[in-house]
Amino acid sequence: MIIAKEKYWKHVRKEEFRDNLFRIYLDNTCLQSDQGNDIKISEQLADEIVREWSVDGKISTIKNSFFTKFCFSATDCTEKERVAVLDRLIEYGSCDPICYIASEPKKFHLKQKKLYSPLIDWAEKFLSIQLKTSSSLLFIEQPSLNSSKIKNYLEGLDNFHLTALHELTKSLGSLFTCLALYNGFVSPEHAWKVANAEDNFRIEVWGEVEEETLVKNANLGYFNSLVKILNMI
Repeated sequence: MIIAKEKYWKHVRKEEFRDNLFRIYLDNTCLQSDQGNDIKISEQLADEIVREWSVDGKISTIKNSFFTKFCFSATDCTEKERVAVLDRLIEYGSCDPICYIASEPKKFHLKQKKLYSPLIDWAEKFLSIQLKTSSSLLFIEQPSLNSSKIKNYLEGLDNFHLTALHELTKSLGSLFTCLALYNGFVSPEHAWKVANAEDNFRIEVWGEVEEETLVKNANLGYFNSLVKILNMI
């Protein structure tokens, strides 16, 4: 565990541990997470961590760098926290926005249907579930067996993959869009388009608002970083 407040090391390096997993060393000290666990990661992630810990600055700032923060969070995930993440993801699946297709205006209805319907079909086949859809914003009670089937799939993931899926689901607002991306059914660009269908239609009709565009671009940057992590774990 890093205790000092200021950077005290001169060199940062990666060193293979086993099974293509790498540890990070600050001079001769092995980098550990906030809870004192060794960081054991893929070579690509290790390269990113080396880059982040090679910059000058306060340790607290370095620890909040994107890849370091992700690796610390996944490494320190307790069983209780893992269960909480599973519950949150299952909750997303019980009220996923792709199950709500507006009836009006007609142009928006057609856009949503074109984007959402293939994802619904894919999720039903991939997870062996049934999804009810609605044109209203009222909550849809999904079949009770869905939750256990979603949970069964998610429980097979390690903490790094589960953490990535959790963050991506929050970014996209949709578990099923996230799973489709994770399993290669849709591209990152398409997943982002699905997640922003309503905003894109509003912009098409009313035009862009500068402040909202800045926020959207920042969110896209975060999403792209998460996608990059998917290719590293």
